[in-house]
Amino acid sequence: MDQNIQQSIQQSILEKVARAPQDPGCYLWKDEQGEILYVGKADRLRTRLRNYLKPETIKTAFLMERVFDLDWITTDTSSDALILEDTLVKKHKPRFNVRLKDDKRFPYLCVSTSEPYPRIYLTRTVRKDGNRYFGPYTDVRAARHILDLIHKTFPIRKVRQKLPLSRPRRPCMNFHINRCLAPCQGNVPEEEYAKIVDELILFLEGKHELLEELVKKRMDQFSVKMDFERAAIYRDILSSLRRFQERQSVARPGAGDEDVIAVSRDDSYGQAVVFEYRQGTLTGRKAFPLTGLEAADESDLLQSFIREYYLSSQSIPPRILMSHQLPSDDRTILEKYLSKTTDRKVRLRHPMRGPAVTVLEMARKNAELLLKEQVIKVRSKDRRSGLEEIKQFLDLEKLPEIIECYDISHFQGRQTVAAGVQFENGQPKKSSYRRYIIRSVPGIDDPASMREVIARRIQRLQNEDQPMPDLIVIDGGSTQLQAACEAAASLGQENLSMIGLAKKREEIYLPGRAVPLSLDKNSAGMRILRHLRDEAHRFGISHQRIRSNKAQLKILEDSIPDIGKQRIQSMLKHFNDQKIAEASLEELMEVPGIGEKLARKIYDSFRANATAETRPNAKTGLAIGEAESVDALRQSKPPAAAKRNPEDAQVAGDQT
Repeated sequence: MDQNIQQSIQQSILEKVARAPQDPGCYLWKDEQGEILYVGKADRLRTRLRNYLKPETIKTAFLMERVFDLDWITTDTSSDALILEDTLVKKHKPRFNVRLKDDKRFPYLCVSTSEPYPRIYLTRTVRKDGNRYFGPYTDVRAARHILDLIHKTFPIRKVRQKLPLSRPRRPCMNFHINRCLAPCQGNVPEEEYAKIVDELILFLEGKHELLEELVKKRMDQFSVKMDFERAAIYRDILSSLRRFQERQSVARPGAGDEDVIAVSRDDSYGQAVVFEYRQGTLTGRKAFPLTGLEAADESDLLQSFIREYYLSSQSIPPRILMSHQLPSDDRTILEKYLSKTTDRKVRLRHPMRGPAVTVLEMARKNAELLLKEQVIKVRSKDRRSGLEEIKQFLDLEKLPEIIECYDISHFQGRQTVAAGVQFENGQPKKSSYRRYIIRSVPGIDDPASMREVIARRIQRLQNEDQPMPDLIVIDGGSTQLQAACEAAASLGQENLSMIGLAKKREEIYLPGRAVPLSLDKNSAGMRILRHLRDEAHRFGISHQRIRSNKAQLKILEDSIPDIGKQRIQSMLKHFNDQKIAEASLEELMEVPGIGEKLARKIYDSFRANATAETRPNAKTGLAIGEAESVDALRQSKPPAAAKRNPEDAQVAGDQT
């Protein structure tokens, strides 16, 4: 972007922030096209907006890089700002706001208390109509199961009709099987029916012990009155409640009513879990996938989830335990709103010690496990759609189930190696990863090195009568891709599908086309290709560092005679693909068999070699350390795998 334009935008935002009022309200950051990037709330708009002008966190800086404009909406109170924020997020779905995934599809159980004879039914819409709503339920089957249990336990009506009727009618079958008191026939007074509805609400609120006590009391009252038919109804309710209670095995004695909320996230996915404790007993667990995680940390996830979850809930406990701490002002606004909604004080707490920490840890573990399930499920779906996308974009004949990617790696023109990784159905197949030592190319020549690697790979597949991969990805631009295509053509595989994937702009190069193509960077297909490229690069760097370590240790063995081959092997095993030459004295002492005295000798030797590398050698023209490294490599024995097959070295399952 032109620097003058950028300065003009920044100046415009500065002026708008300066004009912002010190009132409660919501602010809307917008992008170049006028689309809303983020919706936030504030008790004092101008104060909050000023914090964005000098970002102190990466997430805020990430957002502000994309901001072109600012709007705000003032409200009378902070509670109104909270409600408005929720409404705007649901309406506009800004990419930087965390929100419940598919929140409109979560079902609720509605008790129609606005009617004289209420009924209970499943709904996906919460209205302010005088009825009681319970939920949301993340699993519609679980909600239907609870509804079925209620109809078997509480004798309330199922049929939708306006009661009382002007003329009584014959009751349906539910009356004859003792699952309804038939208010349509006028069999039950409104006051008596209301008591059963109150008991039903206690059940939905999770207050099972109190409900059981009330039901038992009413059963005894009807027994004393010799009204055994009504007493039998409450006897059946009591039996159902006790059977249900037996399945509730997790308890927190003395905890009362509380919700325990934990959130978990990875790069692209988030998960929230709610444990509902009523009278100290765990009555339910709800899980919610979260979206809009860009530039959001766990506190943002938690705050957004609490806002969206409880603003549409009528069952709010007096205490809510959270897995992460919220900013003080945001927590205060939420507590005030929730307290006002329930007409009692609601506290949000992040306990650091005591029994509550154990419960939070259990909730957090559940969130992490559910997140893993969600990621596996989504990524499996993404992989299939990603392969379909690659097939269509590259106009391939069939789905690229087997894709290989190759990368060249070297250190200042020496120790050149290559790495080949294979993905099967969009997933890494580490048993098919391969490492190559470049033999025919002196110095730095990535295209020539790529030509050698692809030729060796194709020749190997032909010799073993193995099928060719569906697609080969070259880590590089048009030059490397052309070299790979030449190698394939020389072995009769000119129709083998190949592309080049450049690092800088994520552009895709096709054979014979000078202008690269661009695929949506966030698409499923591009994620697979990027994962391939990054994995090949990681594997190649790992190989190059291991070889570099071997060369360095060969020099070390010559300069420190008492180090011994066993300690050399211990160092190789301990550091693996980490650079040994850059190890600190303390890290060297962690290697088994190396004490402080020997570690000091090794440390000083590495530093002396590093100094020598900066002085040119009069005979070779190379740096002294470089010449010694090359000579050491020539003298060192080839790896065992390379002995068995000089064409390439196969790695069965990379463990780095």
